[in-house]
Amino acid sequence: MLSETEGYDLLDERGIPVPPHRLVTNAKDAAVAAESIGTPVVMKVISPQIIHKSDVGGVITHIETPKRAEAAFRDIMEKSTSRVPEAEITGIVVEKQMPPGLEVLIGGKTDPAFGKIITFGLGGKLVELLRDVSIRVLPISREDAREMIREIEGYRLIQGYRGEEPRDEEALVDILTSMSQTFLERAEMREFDLNPVILYEKGAHVVDARIIMDGAIGPERIPPRVEAPEEIFFPQSIAVIGASSNPRKVGYAVFRNLLEFPGRLYPINPNRTELFGRDAYPSITDVPEPVDCAVIAVPARYVPATMEECGKKGVKLAVIVTAGFREAGEEGKRLEEEVVKTAKRYGTRVIGPNCLGIMLPHQGINATFDPVSPKPGHIAFISQSGAIITTIVDWSLPEDLGFSAVFSVGNQADLGFEHFLRFVEEHPVTRAITLYIEEIKNGRSFMKDVREVAEKKPVIVIKSGSSQKGKQAASSHTGSLAGSHDVYMAAFRQAGVIPATDLREAFQLAELLASEGYPAGKRAIAITSAGGFGVLASDYAEKYGLTMVDLPEEVRAKLDAFLPKCWSRANPMDLLGDTGVDRFAAVFDIMIQHQDFWDVAFVIAVPTMLTNPTHLANEIVRFSRHTSKMVVGCVLGGDSMKSGLRILRSCSIPNFSELEDAFKAVGSIFAARGAHPDGGRQYPPPEEKCMWREPAEERAPIEKSAR
Repeated sequence: MLSETEGYDLLDERGIPVPPHRLVTNAKDAAVAAESIGTPVVMKVISPQIIHKSDVGGVITHIETPKRAEAAFRDIMEKSTSRVPEAEITGIVVEKQMPPGLEVLIGGKTDPAFGKIITFGLGGKLVELLRDVSIRVLPISREDAREMIREIEGYRLIQGYRGEEPRDEEALVDILTSMSQTFLERAEMREFDLNPVILYEKGAHVVDARIIMDGAIGPERIPPRVEAPEEIFFPQSIAVIGASSNPRKVGYAVFRNLLEFPGRLYPINPNRTELFGRDAYPSITDVPEPVDCAVIAVPARYVPATMEECGKKGVKLAVIVTAGFREAGEEGKRLEEEVVKTAKRYGTRVIGPNCLGIMLPHQGINATFDPVSPKPGHIAFISQSGAIITTIVDWSLPEDLGFSAVFSVGNQADLGFEHFLRFVEEHPVTRAITLYIEEIKNGRSFMKDVREVAEKKPVIVIKSGSSQKGKQAASSHTGSLAGSHDVYMAAFRQAGVIPATDLREAFQLAELLASEGYPAGKRAIAITSAGGFGVLASDYAEKYGLTMVDLPEEVRAKLDAFLPKCWSRANPMDLLGDTGVDRFAAVFDIMIQHQDFWDVAFVIAVPTMLTNPTHLANEIVRFSRHTSKMVVGCVLGGDSMKSGLRILRSCSIPNFSELEDAFKAVGSIFAARGAHPDGGRQYPPPEEKCMWREPAEERAPIEKSAR
């Protein structure tokens, strides 16, 4: 750790303002320093073992005379040595006491996944208690620094709170930008705290600097990555090595799942000549035709030799579901390295090992040992947990949720998150992407890829493991504030990824965005037949950052022409409890005609004798298809509404059974992405026909006055 004076010198070199100061080692020199600097002065103990100086009596302020400086030196030494006997005290710094102002913190740490990060927030003694901070992965621009400052709750204090003059925001941007550049350029700088930085109406000063250097840290490098050709995910032939007729074996489950594969399927088993009516072969090299993909389900000790045979056969993709590699210890690590070395020699790409496998439902591929297969859909799911995949796929079937691709990444010995992201980025049937992440190997490389993918297709992520270990081991305020989970969340938002708090929320967001695309703005309307839910809609809109926009006079006049006189005449639009499907449809028509004043429409319907749920669902589908804006279904209720929900599902229209969940989902999108500059869908709506349509003669009539 640099001494306070060394830290001040480093900051001064970069033009970051620090107080006049001197390091002293005896009481007499303290008096001389105080007289030279000019009172009042502050005196602080300098010791790498004392992090929070004021907690041990290591700080004395408002020292007005040289004589008082002598006494302060003795006082600090006595208290510090008695309370922290093991402390190595290198001296006491005497520095000019700066006038009081607003105290903020600027800090940096080296994260094991994402490298160097920067933290900003309110400073002083209460920093850990308030935890009002913003975090960014470096590098950042000057505009990024300004955004960091403005997103904390305490920004109101910087603006000028309750009649106070505004603080010098640009001076703060200068320090934050300069310190970020310094931290990034100095490879050996591991961690730092500037706390407090005192912000004035004009200017700012750093009055405490803690900087930790580590000569063992070299420049950050992003390892080169070999791109995966898209065609390896479109195999025409698949071999299952370890295919079995024994239901208790993984090879049985994998081969059984692949029986629906429309291409050529080969069971590989040296003890069988036939399996499930297919000719079996003792080795993949005995297959008379080319093999594009091999699923390997043999014990770990046999996998290196199996990979050698795959290479000789010209296999382009190997999916290794076998466990017992790096995750199992040193011997497993050696086996994994041998497998990867062989695969590289032959140009074979590897998924896994220790993975569930892959599912590509539109191609009839379920190369996993999951007991069920998912329905085709428009959501890609990439997961570090096979158990999470099996659970989600099982849950998805009664929910009528479909998938375009499912990848279990396993140990990521070769192909990893970035490769799968790049594939689904160009995958024509994928419209939204959900990730389940436990740990990222190279955060910077991941951020680059996921940022570019998220510009084309929505990416939703759920991150497990908000570890406390990193915080407990932290050596500074910044290390405590920016725990591992916090850094992941900051990195995701920085990359335009939408974080979810649980799996259900993640797939609700994915369904919504796959159907409706990013919203163009926060202007919301709510159309409902239930006044109580209209009131709740207003509450939830405010809670999650949406704006219930006023109805234009022209729109209100058109609605007055056919709605009952006692309708709400405002937004939310309460159409009253006797509303039938025809009334909803007529309102939808007007909203379609006037799309310029709203961005998101919430359609809230409850069970009534007058509302046919199937007719209503078809009208919601029509509403969504005839507008470029986001339409959110909130068809509430139980069994009586299920026929309508099935139609919405079959037409890829998301529905929220809890009203608050709908507003929370849209608010989460804005919190991560803001309003999308292009607005509306970023891809055309589904071309395929819905699975169910009403006969024309049964459709609900539309009142003529609405046309």
